[in-house]
Amino acid sequence: MKSVLLVEDCEDDIGLVEQAFRRYSGAVRLETVRSGEAALDLLRCRLIGERPKLPVCILLDMCMAQGNGIWLLRGLEDTPALRDIPVMVMSETGDMLGPARVFGNVVGAVQKPARQHEFRKLVEDLARIAGAMPQSVG
Repeated sequence: MKSVLLVEDCEDDIGLVEQAFRRYSGAVRLETVRSGEAALDLLRCRLIGERPKLPVCILLDMCMAQGNGIWLLRGLEDTPALRDIPVMVMSETGDMLGPARVFGNVVGAVQKPARQHEFRKLVEDLARIAGAMPQSVG
């Protein structure tokens, strides 16, 4: 089963993303880590073996206490097998989004949504990236 990796340290936001992902639970599994350091450790461990089990995309909070978003994006870029994983970045403030856009694997940058319907829209975009739902027509 395909997976999306959520890198987020706020329990409330984790809950909102998990709730929005439930409708895709048959096609996409959501995995959560609470820091950039934990994300990079997990991804590098997954590279071991013949068939790496990497997520099809990453949803990344840019502002975290341990291993913020820029730190993780640099770590992904420095690891050839990880640098092409699409990343959607989000932040409560727009000032962290601009610097993230210079990384080649960043496919979108959004101000962190505060309402459930905004998280659902964000998750729909991720589900399209993950191939769990068809691309929009029109």
